[in-house]
Amino acid sequence: MRRVDDAHHPYALTVSLVLFKTDPAEVRTVVDQLRAACRCRLFIIDNSPSPVPLDFPASDDIDIIITGANLGYGRGHNIGINRARGLAPFHLVMNTDIILGPDTITTLLAFLKDYESVGLVMPRVRYPDGRIQHLCRLLPSPSDLLGRRFFGKMRWAQERNRHYELHDWSYDQVASFPFLSGCFMLMRRTFLDQVGGFDPRYFLYAEDLDLSRRLHAISDTVFVPMAEVTHQYRSESRSARRYAHGIKSLAQYFTKWGWVRDPERDAINAATLRRLYDGPWRPKD
Repeated sequence: MRRVDDAHHPYALTVSLVLFKTDPAEVRTVVDQLRAACRCRLFIIDNSPSPVPLDFPASDDIDIIITGANLGYGRGHNIGINRARGLAPFHLVMNTDIILGPDTITTLLAFLKDYESVGLVMPRVRYPDGRIQHLCRLLPSPSDLLGRRFFGKMRWAQERNRHYELHDWSYDQVASFPFLSGCFMLMRRTFLDQVGGFDPRYFLYAEDLDLSRRLHAISDTVFVPMAEVTHQYRSESRSARRYAHGIKSLAQYFTKWGWVRDPERDAINAATLRRLYDGPWRPKD
């Protein structure tokens, strides 16, 4: 991997990783990848009931924070986001089950440096078997998300999901979307600070949707397919507890932004689709 550094900050990038009973080998792998990619400062937030056994040697580029409680994904990352303030111009929120491409970080940091209006970028994300993960999305309605969760085998729900996740789009060009997945969110620090990080009301699910939407309102939020990662995507959402967290988060999101009526959502989605098929991506004025 080529390394990227920024002479105006102590680090080119800060990164937060949230653990919950995570395999230590998985953590070591992702840390090794990030260290090889750039001069970065890592904040590992461990929400596990018993700390994950990590054997990193003493270092000034890794902070391990043991929370002693499961704070949730967004609140865990907020600890890293807050502690990283002032150390780098960009902050990365990512899952530990991500495998970086050889120039993923280099490519995305270069894109951010070229376009100052961009507040969030996400690479093309693939499953281990090479299939594309459809993680560029419109802002959902309640029927979009409830249909996915409870009526996924019904034709109407599948058709809504294809539209919501843009399955008919090629996923091979730079484009702007109001919802980019929380598995890999590389953000410009100035915009991240302006919106204040993740909304701490969400314990699990919808926190990335909410943050992405708020960043989209003040900056460009851009899919950059020249960079790629592989995402294991280990879904555990079938447990009763995770279903409950999902329903609660969706209720919190739609109560905040609007259930049946959300004029901003409708305007953003219409503008996204219009730009998507209206020639190459252009930054906001």
